[in-house]
Amino acid sequence: METAESKSGTVTRSGEKDKGFDAEGFYEALARVVEARKVRWRHVSKETGVTPSTLTRMGQGRRPDAASLAALSAWAGLNPADFVATPRKYPPRSTDGVHASPLIAIAGLLRADAHLQPAAAKALADIIHIAYDKLKRGIRPPV
Repeated sequence: METAESKSGTVTRSGEKDKGFDAEGFYEALARVVEARKVRWRHVSKETGVTPSTLTRMGQGRRPDAASLAALSAWAGLNPADFVATPRKYPPRSTDGVHASPLIAIAGLLRADAHLQPAAAKALADIIHIAYDKLKRGIRPPV
């Protein structure tokens, strides 16, 4: 997507002020969910109420409106906040101090997988959480 600098910040080709939302990244993640569920975009449109033209525009790098973003996020189990680049001194953390964004995104994708029962999705998310916690401290050789 083309952008230009202005006094008020980065402006997209369509004249929208860039607020740090990675629309292309969101669309790519959404496309992975669509592919994983083996459904067509028309099915996504019917289930979410988002028009096919909005989905097409998103595929061309345009940002969805708030209602479409909310509906698609809920359908796909994606958190829109994971696609916003904000200057932060510290990474987002969950209440237990673990870096939250990747774990939340993974858990959301697992919950959205139609092939997994809810208990199986939770079990996988728990396994990944434990592995992440151990590996973020570094791999230690066996003693």
